[in-house]
This record gives sequence, structure tokens and C-alpha cells, in this order.
Amino acid sequence: MPRRRPDRIRTRTDVSLLVPQRNVWRIERAPRVAVLVDGAACFQAIRAAFLQARQSIFIVGWDIDSRTRLVGETGQADDNYPAELGELLRTLAEERPHLKVYLLLWDFSVLYALERETFPVARFQWTTPPGVRFALDNCVPFGCSQHQKIVLVDDALAFSGGLDLTVRRWDTPAHRLHDPHRIDPAGRPYRPFHDVQIMVDGGVARALAELVRERWHSATSEDVALAGPADIWPTSVKPDFTSADVGIARTRPATETREPVREVEQLFLDAVERIIYIENQFLTTLKVAEQPRKTDAAEP
Repeated sequence: MPRRRPDRIRTRTDVSLLVPQRNVWRIERAPRVAVLVDGAACFQAIRAAFLQARQSIFIVGWDIDSRTRLVGETGQADDNYPAELGELLRTLAEERPHLKVYLLLWDFSVLYALERETFPVARFQWTTPPGVRFALDNCVPFGCSQHQKIVLVDDALAFSGGLDLTVRRWDTPAHRLHDPHRIDPAGRPYRPFHDVQIMVDGGVARALAELVRERWHSATSEDVALAGPADIWPTSVKPDFTSADVGIARTRPATETREPVREVEQLFLDAVERIIYIENQFLTTLKVAEQPRKTDAAEP
């Protein structure tokens, strides 16, 4: 049976799916939204944003690797700046003394040690200018991880989704079995890799700037002022949506001083009641799988 086109799927329009304090933290307006499919498109857009940065860059990730080649589909850097993330950030920080770079990496479990860059603190903190700050985030209970993947540039442009700035993430939508650019820092090829990132500006980027600063403060006890207004949307990226309301959903574990936040889970459950489109390499929760659809929801 052929798949139904997404724009022909009927949904309930009387009530918004996104409800603050239930399944999203906030709803903010984004003048522009782009969906970046796979690492090449994402890395190219992030690189273009970095080259326009004048005030601040935040990178928050499950993993960050200085050897990541931040390049597009050609697999090459064609702008006279280094291809690798660490060298690119170092060059930009030296070239722009007022630019501040903040890197926040989950203080990972030893179980992932073989997948990570050796001595990331040394790689980033000891080999870069003072404007580049690096911190390990261990502000979660035992058994939890920090899994947000956010890049923020000048508090004006934000990237969020499934792609860390780390190795073995770059690929193109073609997912060729043998792609000469899909190799790790040791020169070894790796399997095709698929994921998606969203790029937003306006109020959504500003809200994510607040979230990122909360994370940075929790890990370092440092407060970082918000940057002034800017417009750095890369001209090479055409928005997929304009003037869009965007909901921001979070997950945060319970601590001795804070209640848990489970907006992402609730959003999945509420979405399953209305319409189902799930693209996720890790969907293992029975709670979502067993969630029934409401009888008053429109049929596809």
C-alpha cells in the first residue's frame, strides 16, 4: 500500500497538541525553521553559523569530539578555515577576541570510554585560547545521562535534534554503502548513519539560550549574560517553514531539590492519541507502544 502524503493527513484542529506545563516547556515563535536531514547538511549549516559568530557559541552534547570534520556533502572545507571542530573553534577564538565559546559535555560513564575522544578536557581546554571554555556535566543522578544535543550561536540561531558534534555522525541522504568521506579519525570507514536536526531563530533560539545557560550554571556555577540581537541565518540554507510556533519539550531527572520533567514522554503519548509519525532509532518504551488512540481523533 502506498504511503499517504504527510500534507494529506487529517488531524484535529480544535485543540493544539502542544500544551505548556503538560507536554512542552514553552511555545515560542521562530521566524525561520529548517529541517536538516543527516550529518552533512547539519554540519555544513553549523559551520556557516560559526563563521558568522561574533558574540558566543554554545555546544551542549552527549558527546563532543574535537576531531569532528564539520563539512558538508563534498567532505571538504572550502572557506580557508580548518575542517576539524577543535581547530576551527581555536582559529575563530584567536581571530575574534570578543567571541566566547562554551563546550558542555556529559561526564560520561566508563562504559562509553572506547567510543569517546581520549582526554577531551586536554584537547579542548589546554590547546585553545582563553575564550574557549570546556566543562564536564555530572549534574544527574546515578544511572542517568545528559542527552540534549544543542548548538547555539550568538543566542540568535539554534540547532537541536539527534546529532552530536562528534565522529561517526557525518553522512549524506544517499547513505552510500562505500563513501570515501565517511571515515573516522583513524581512517576507518563506518556504516551509514541517519539522523535529523532542526535549525531555528527568533524566540525559539532565545528560549534555548536560557535552557543552555541553566545547564551551564548547574555544571559550573557560572552565569553567562545573554548576547545582543543578531541575524546570522546562513544564506545557503532555505527555511522549510516561516513564522512557525515551536514547542520545546524537555526531559530532566528528579533530584533532591527538583521534581522530574517528563515533557518529551508526555508529548509522545499525546501525539500517539492524535496521529502517529515516529522516526526514531531507539523506540523501546512500552508506555508509548501501548498508548491507545482516542476514538474522537480523526482517521487518516
